[in-house]
Amino acid sequence: MEESLIPKLDTRWLTWAAFVEETKRVGYLAGPMVVVTLSQYLLQVISTMMVGHLGVLPLASSAIAISLATVTGFSLL
Repeated sequence: MEESLIPKLDTRWLTWAAFVEETKRVGYLAGPMVVVTLSQYLLQVISTMMVGHLGVLPLASSAIAISLATVTGFSLL
């Protein structure tokens, strides 16, 4: 049988210790997902900022390319 995430208690209410334990378990799963999402976003932001120093036309073209890559490529990942 699988181990339940929230331990069974005698009372009907959730204790603070059980809440903290559940938050830790969810954090172990959600932490890497948050880091990957932020890394993908920051990669796009840094690329746009670096191209922005080259001029208006390269900035516009890179913004279009990054948005197309986001819609088509990164969504499939």
